[in-house]
Amino acid sequence: MIRHYLKIAWRNLQRQKVLTLINISGLSIGLACFSLFLLYAVNEFSYDRFHAKAENIYRVYDWWDYTDRQGSEPSSAMPLGPAMKQDFPDVEDFVRIGAGGNKMVRIGNNVQQINMTFADPQIFSVFTFPLISGNIKSALETEKSIVLTQEKAEQLFGTANAVGKRIEIKAGDKFEEFEVGAVAENIPVNSTIQFDMLGNLKYVLNTDEGKASINNWNMTLGISVYVQLMENSKLMHESEKLASFRYKYFPNEQQAEKTISGENKPNKPTNGFGLQPLTDIHTNTKIDKWGAANPKNIWILISIAIGILLIACVNFVTLAVSRSANRSREIGIRKVAGSNKVQLVYQFLSESLLTTVISAIFGLLMANLLLPFFNQLAGKSLSFSFIRYPEIPALLVVVIILTGLLSGLYPALVISGFKPIDVLKNKLRFTGSNIFTKSLVSFQFVLSIGLIISTITIFKQLSFLQTKNLGFDKENVVMINILGIDIQKKLPLFQTIPYL
Repeated sequence: MIRHYLKIAWRNLQRQKVLTLINISGLSIGLACFSLFLLYAVNEFSYDRFHAKAENIYRVYDWWDYTDRQGSEPSSAMPLGPAMKQDFPDVEDFVRIGAGGNKMVRIGNNVQQINMTFADPQIFSVFTFPLISGNIKSALETEKSIVLTQEKAEQLFGTANAVGKRIEIKAGDKFEEFEVGAVAENIPVNSTIQFDMLGNLKYVLNTDEGKASINNWNMTLGISVYVQLMENSKLMHESEKLASFRYKYFPNEQQAEKTISGENKPNKPTNGFGLQPLTDIHTNTKIDKWGAANPKNIWILISIAIGILLIACVNFVTLAVSRSANRSREIGIRKVAGSNKVQLVYQFLSESLLTTVISAIFGLLMANLLLPFFNQLAGKSLSFSFIRYPEIPALLVVVIILTGLLSGLYPALVISGFKPIDVLKNKLRFTGSNIFTKSLVSFQFVLSIGLIISTITIFKQLSFLQTKNLGFDKENVVMINILGIDIQKKLPLFQTIPYL
């Protein structure tokens, strides 16, 4: 029976070539836009889920709650990680990660600038960053060991098998030699932790600033602290334990709270530590409002995508209803031959689903072609990877089925409701369907106008940002990175350049 429905549906699509082309084109564009926005949304909501221990990894953050201000931010005290592992049995391990900034890297006569990150050696046992050469033990074995990503290793050495190769990194006014301890797979785009070149945090701790920060709770070198808890640990919700831990290393805060309360016991804590789940970091703007993505913006994009898809569905419905009179004789003959309403509904729904499936194929091809431009616009490096985003195939199948049903259900009910005697006597009336289709067309226009106005507004805002007079002439102005340079000594050299 299903084969029969599909065969009839295919014949009807071939017979109505122009209308079929219009329907497929509209649905293809709608599904292409929806697929791109869906990929973006899934990527944003799937950050850090690929780590095998993601459910047990937390980022430590500071919070404060004063009468005049409240807020929170990621903790960055250097002794925090070791202290938590020492004081809490639930903490299996910790990792401190900090950005080292852009570094001048030299291999032979080739000098280039690479962003460097530092972390504790146990980063590869806590987080899941697979190594394609080398092993976890040798990755950051010494303070002058580094780990490169596959892309960066191939860029520097022409091969991903770079373990043991030497590289010079500028520190201050001189280059120091480092050794590649391992090469990691390229970091997924949906990872909060990103690096091209990873160094051992011990190297930083052996500098003068690093030594001063080791036991200083009020000094930071711009790190983030992550802890791995035991399975089923409740430490995240045990505020009293975290408060006691805070008081142990910040006794002045407890004394200040006692003074404010005027009693022999502390008032409600005004400062404390909290644990943020790893998978919550990217979309939680309360703790890191500058680095996190606002979920509201993601849902707005999804709403726009749904609006575009609805416009295509409305177009399908109105065209299907408008040509229903041309198929009235077919319905009349089928009913006289013994077909019931349910069978006719199935027939028209199969036609709608077939159209949607064909549209989906062209839509996905279109989305794949547009993906590089979409990545450039969104500032991402997305790809239709079903391994990285396993939920996308299921979501697309659901969307395709819903689109087919949404587009074909009303026309199927209208057309299958024709009475054979009315068909034969040409007494068909489409008053009800006309009211409904007029409403759909009005809705389609309102939705289209809303999207056009939103698009114009966004473009005007972007144009304003790009063309706004900043109060100075940007022409012939360059920025030079002077990190690690004694500017007082080097300034005369810059002044000798004739173009300056």
